[in-house]
This record gives sequence, structure tokens and C-alpha cells, in this order.
Amino acid sequence: MTVLSDNLKTIRKKLNCTQMALSEVLEIGFRTYVRYEAGERDAPVSVLVKLARLGNVSLDRLLTTKILTEDLQTPDKEKLPASKAPLEVTSGGLEEGRLMFKGLLGDHLISTNKEEQKLLTLFRKMNPTSREKFLLDAEWVYTNTRKSARYRKPKKIPRKEEKAKTAVKLRKLAKSIKKITVRG
Repeated sequence: MTVLSDNLKTIRKKLNCTQMALSEVLEIGFRTYVRYEAGERDAPVSVLVKLARLGNVSLDRLLTTKILTEDLQTPDKEKLPASKAPLEVTSGGLEEGRLMFKGLLGDHLISTNKEEQKLLTLFRKMNPTSREKFLLDAEWVYTNTRKSARYRKPKKIPRKEEKAKTAVKLRKLAKSIKKITVRG
């Protein structure tokens, strides 16, 4: 069994419902849900999001951390707790620039880069209207620079690859033509 399949079973038991009832809530087939819970199939993202909401846990935690029934007694929260107790890191790291904490929803961005830390410190000192204007300006600069995708020249595709793609398109076209002529 995988972490996900164990977590699905834990959430279902916490909700005190059968596999059939949960499959109806998720709008999927009963056998499909049984395969998810057995670890035989991977669930699509849309189903995973619904399951995370049903269990009041973050999607990241659902997929990466084994959830115990005691963990589901208190749902994940948006804000950091006021207590000084250390938080348990469930995923992420310095390399990724984000951390996920047990019992909290969402990523918490972190940085070891001095320039990013200085920028963040200055940003936090701004008033709300200046922050909003700064973000709009930064987004505009990012999307309108010469390095953005809009100004890049398209990559040149080697002739061999181009011929192969054309051959695939022609085969598909030929199959569709055969279907049309056989029906007509």
C-alpha cells in the first residue's frame, strides 16, 4: 500500500462512510475508488482535491505524509498557531524554497538568498497601497522584458523532426479519410 491509499482509508473511516458512499460523493465508480484505496490506480488531481477537502488536509500532506486518525481531529489551518511549540515539517526544503508544516494549509516560502531577503524586508516595510503598486509594476516588468517568451525567436526544428511530425499528421489524415469514404 502507498501513503495515498492509506490516507484515503483513514479519511474514509474518519468520515464514517463506506467505499460505495464515498465513491458517490466523489462522482466516480465504486470499483475505481476501491482501486485507489488499494493502491492499484492513481487518482486524478480533481479527485485528490475533493478528498483533501473532505479530510480537511492540504493536498501536499494527503500525497506525502501518512495521516493518522488523531491528525484528522484538528483540521489544517491557514494561519500559524500562536503557541511557541515547534512545527513539524512534512515536506519541502531549502532547495525548493518552500516548506509545508503539519497542521497548516499551503506552502510557506523561504529564502537563503541575501537579495531575496533584502527585497522581502523592504516589501514588508511598505504600506498596503505601495505593496499593491509594487507587485503590479514587478509583474509588468517581468512579462514585458526582452527575455520574456513574447520576444524570443522560435527554436528552429531540425528537418528530420519536421518530416517525422508531418508523416504522423498525414497518417492521421489518411485514417480519417478512409473512415469518411467507407461511411459515405
